[in-house]
Amino acid sequence: MNNQPHVHGPDCNHDHDHHDHGHVHGPHCNHGHQEPVRNALKDVGRNDPCPCGSQKKFKKCHGA
Repeated sequence: MNNQPHVHGPDCNHDHDHHDHGHVHGPHCNHGHQEPVRNALKDVGRNDPCPCGSQKKFKKCHGA
């Protein structure tokens, strides 16, 4: 038996889907556009109220 790892490619004769591995999103991808993830705490200053609603300053609550 061959101990070399099998590399799947377009000429592979195994019975599996070759199009489902390693999808790369590009200009011709048919997936919908996703908005980037934004850091909600980016604009909170140390002395501002914490956005969690604790009524504490951010530096004493989630900014610690």
